[in-house]
Amino acid sequence: MSRFTLHIATISGIPIYLHWSFWLLLLWVGLSAAFSPHATIEFVFWRLLLLVGLVVSVILHELGHAFAAKAYGIPTRDITMYPFGGVASVARIPEKPLQELVVALAGPLVNFLLIGVLFVILLLMGEPAFFSLEALFQLGHGFNSFSVWLYSLATMNGILALFNLLPAFPMDGGRVLRALLAAKLPYVRATQIAALIGQGFAVIFILLGIYSNPFLILIGFFVFVAAAQERQQAEQRNAMQGFTVAHALLRQVPTLSVNQTLDDAIRLLLNSQARSFLVLDPLGEPVGSLSREQIIEALSEGKTRTTALSHVMDTQLLTVSPLFPLHEAFRLLSEQHKPFLVVTEGRRILGIVDTENIAEFLLIQRAEQLRA
Repeated sequence: MSRFTLHIATISGIPIYLHWSFWLLLLWVGLSAAFSPHATIEFVFWRLLLLVGLVVSVILHELGHAFAAKAYGIPTRDITMYPFGGVASVARIPEKPLQELVVALAGPLVNFLLIGVLFVILLLMGEPAFFSLEALFQLGHGFNSFSVWLYSLATMNGILALFNLLPAFPMDGGRVLRALLAAKLPYVRATQIAALIGQGFAVIFILLGIYSNPFLILIGFFVFVAAAQERQQAEQRNAMQGFTVAHALLRQVPTLSVNQTLDDAIRLLLNSQARSFLVLDPLGEPVGSLSREQIIEALSEGKTRTTALSHVMDTQLLTVSPLFPLHEAFRLLSEQHKPFLVVTEGRRILGIVDTENIAEFLLIQRAEQLRA
């Protein structure tokens, strides 16, 4: 994570971050409340508190996705809050339509449950089920502020749930659409259709943002780019079908000895094209891996160049056979966040496979298919 990204909590092993750009939203809400015709200290306080409630609601929304994915054995690496909402970085998207449908609907379901809880609290307080628009706009200015805050938060949760259910891939509604399409069509074709519809919505968001709320422009660009990336990833996974790791094997493996130091790793990193290394013991047996990111992280944590590699390397190696499916290898690399997989046959190391080599293999395959 960026040094400007704030880690605010860890829930069920899932770290939650505030992206640096989120502070721009906080600043905008504070300034808009301060320069409002109803501006008072109390008014600004309740507006900022409403933002806090919305952030908590979005985090719970993303945790709904995360826990639903976990039920299918899919871990979530982290949740990051942006000005336009939250993003749960699941290791992979479930390709079974029913699983994706459940995971996609879990987020909005959390928002509807929150609405129910908030209205029960209002009912127990003896407050009306609805407040006037004047009360909502003047939150913290002459009304029962806590009651209006509860109703405002319930309203925001409703907007959040309904907006996410728009069939604008990759939002929740777009994933629901893909799951329904994938029940009848090949997964890649379903993704292409859902992504195209999502990009159509993105263009609408941008146009509406130009003439109304500029915030929609940001959402539109995010949806457009994310939909294109999702389509590309689905097409890549489809292109890997029928191939094994032996097809994308890197046989010339960059290695380091466990007896070497961080300085040796830095020198090799700077003097070669290698970005990750297999660490061997004195007998030539693999005992760990070391990536460029681990080297930089070790230095940023204050470790010196004389530090032994045994203190910074990852000792959890993942090994597969040469017949291991290539698309499963790609999934495993993403899910486990490893620099490479070690390909072995018996006790013999054949090589490694990483995402960069897989990408190059796919580019070559595509070029040969276009030529044919």
